[in-house]
Amino acid sequence: MSAKKLYEKIKRNPKNVSFKDINTLMEAGGFIRRSSKSSHYVYTHPDLRDIQDSVTIPFNRPVKVFYIKKALELFELANPDFGKKK
Repeated sequence: MSAKKLYEKIKRNPKNVSFKDINTLMEAGGFIRRSSKSSHYVYTHPDLRDIQDSVTIPFNRPVKVFYIKKALELFELANPDFGKKK
């Protein structure tokens, strides 16, 4: 599945998102995944430098909605033209 289709799928239904899908989307958007020593992963983007500009996502199935919404918010902030028709 392309990153654009994955973005649209997650945006339409943020309730049942797997860790694999959100990880694929974040990496396609230029985010860097950093693993902590637990089951959580931290995503940062080189263009976003504030402390609120990272999201920590636990490796749970399915990932809870508030993690997905925060990830989408940062994804859209870092990639403002992603998915828009040209």
